[in-house]
Amino acid sequence: MANSTHIAEVSKTKLDSLNQQIWEDGFTTGTLRFIASVAKEVYNGTTIFERIPQAQQPGLSLGSEILCAAAVICRGCPETKSETREIYCTSDLIGDGLIQETLVEQWSRIVGCWFDDARLYLSSISQAYDIGTESTVFFDVPHRLVRKFITLKHYNVLRLALDRIIIHNAIFPSAYMRVIGFGRDEDASFGILVEQPYIEGTPVSEEERFVFMHSMGFEDAGEDYGMHLNYKTAELYIGDLNEFNLLKGVSGIHVFDCDCRLNVPTLGCGGTWIIPFFTRK
Repeated sequence: MANSTHIAEVSKTKLDSLNQQIWEDGFTTGTLRFIASVAKEVYNGTTIFERIPQAQQPGLSLGSEILCAAAVICRGCPETKSETREIYCTSDLIGDGLIQETLVEQWSRIVGCWFDDARLYLSSISQAYDIGTESTVFFDVPHRLVRKFITLKHYNVLRLALDRIIIHNAIFPSAYMRVIGFGRDEDASFGILVEQPYIEGTPVSEEERFVFMHSMGFEDAGEDYGMHLNYKTAELYIGDLNEFNLLKGVSGIHVFDCDCRLNVPTLGCGGTWIIPFFTRK
């Protein structure tokens, strides 16, 4: 325990120092080198990204060093109204947290993982697509890949959308999302470009979903449309587990799309997780 505490304290000091440097100096050669170094350490698990519970840290490694770097950059941004509101109560918060998008876009352009017309790029390397509520989905069947352009419609701020990917990867690693970059669509909406394994299977029944989530320590968080689609622990909230987001394959149940959040008290779901926000000097 003492060693774990020491690692956490050293990690926080390093992350605080990096976030302070970004605010003071912007993306200089030195800052970019610092970001790359820390992102690699977070990716390798030697630096703890304390915003996320320790059990979900592997979700960062599955998500790529690009995800780790963006999460660290967003860590240093001011707390937003979206992060202190009940779940889904964000219709009046358009533009909340734009500084996160701005900084990640600046960094992405410099390091070469920015796409000005993200959907056009994904369509050029994939065979077909489908449009969901917050994502445009592209299928690359020959390479057994699904590619997505995920907007911030459900999360309103980038930091919450990155949380979603990290938690998803940790809880449902068979359908992990690897972040390959950031960009905007033809409507100038900010989004995240990801790749996922292409998964085939059969629908999952409500009882199977219930048993599956309870086997991982989640309890029922209430019904949606008369179905049990939402589950929680004291630290995490997993929602929107509808029939279109789960499949039963030969190796078990796979979840490839759902709502994942840190279950903070203000979410209104009985959570206890407290996010340690960074404070500039």
